[in-house]
Amino acid sequence: MRQSMGTSGRKRYLLPLLLVVIASAVIALLVATRPSPPETPAAEKSWPVQAATIESASRSPQLRLLGRIETPFQSTLSAAVTADVARLPRLEGQRVTQGDVMIELDAAEVRLLVDQREADVAELESQIEQERNQYRADQRLLERERSLVALAQRSLEREQRLSESNLNSQARMDQTREAVQAAEISLVNRELAVANHDSRLKALQARLERAQALLSQARLDLDRTRIRAPFAGVITAIDVSPGERVRPGEPLLSLYADDALEIRAQVPMPHIGPIQSALAAGQSLRATTELGGDTRPLTLQRLSGQVNRGAGGVDALFRFRGETPDAALNRTLDVILELPAQPDLFSVPVAALYDERTLFRIQEGRLESLDVEVVGTHFNSDRQHLLIRSSHLTDGDRILTTQLPNAIGGLRVDVRSPETDGD
Repeated sequence: MRQSMGTSGRKRYLLPLLLVVIASAVIALLVATRPSPPETPAAEKSWPVQAATIESASRSPQLRLLGRIETPFQSTLSAAVTADVARLPRLEGQRVTQGDVMIELDAAEVRLLVDQREADVAELESQIEQERNQYRADQRLLERERSLVALAQRSLEREQRLSESNLNSQARMDQTREAVQAAEISLVNRELAVANHDSRLKALQARLERAQALLSQARLDLDRTRIRAPFAGVITAIDVSPGERVRPGEPLLSLYADDALEIRAQVPMPHIGPIQSALAAGQSLRATTELGGDTRPLTLQRLSGQVNRGAGGVDALFRFRGETPDAALNRTLDVILELPAQPDLFSVPVAALYDERTLFRIQEGRLESLDVEVVGTHFNSDRQHLLIRSSHLTDGDRILTTQLPNAIGGLRVDVRSPETDGD
């Protein structure tokens, strides 16, 4: 009885265990035999970009400079005489031509000085004429003085013969000797007057020349009471007004020549060498600027002879080609200077350059990294381009002109926009 009950209990435990084992086997079989999903390879991403086709040519690098209008002819006129300001025919900002009267001073005092100097000249001219007349008279009287001396000496000889014969008194002899000496003294004085004629005449002529110089100075001062424009230009300041008394050296007005305007702009030091070489060879370096809505051509005339303290370059001085436009002094302008042309340069947009010396060529839809040398810049239709040189580039190459943050060699790209030329 107990044995029969034990066998029945083991069967009850074995049956559920068997069902669990069978179920696990079925599940494992189903998992092992389930169909696998089809595998698809991941597609490589292509980045949309813009590109430019480049061509090499002889090109002139350009520099954009900040210039200021100035002129080498800028003057401050001062008073030359002491006088009162009488009239102001011109005012600040007005244009004058050479010789125009800009300020008139009262000339009454200077005219009095001119009259005095003229009188001095007339007096000396009269003295010179008197000296010449006296010289002619002395020459005529000199012969008579000599004759008188000869007569006195013959008279003395007669008196001496009479004295030897005791026919004459000693008193008469003494009177005759005195007459001879007086005649000789008069002759010596006349000879001295004739001999000193040249020195007296030279002294009078020197005094006359001095008086004439003073007269010329007085007349010049009289002319300087009318302040005239030394050149054509524009008045920038008037420092006096009618009724004000001025003295020599006091400033009256300032003006500048508007037909000799220049533009001063600082050129960076790395570009000075090629510019100096071009100027020394007589090559004309041209530039342009915008003034009044028009493009004005310029020519680089010369470089400054010094480097200002704290400056990073040398000042260049430009002149307008053709007619000089109306422009205010000290006005600032943008100047684009063309440097000497260099062969085999490529023009690329600024956006094509990476890391200051790297650009990417597009070949078969992928980027190729190239090292290039940046020679300079130039401007085309107000757009700045870079001029580069590279032995790895050839005419007709397409380069990347889009700034990609992940641009590396081998990156796949898709040129979506129409290709543009490098210029």
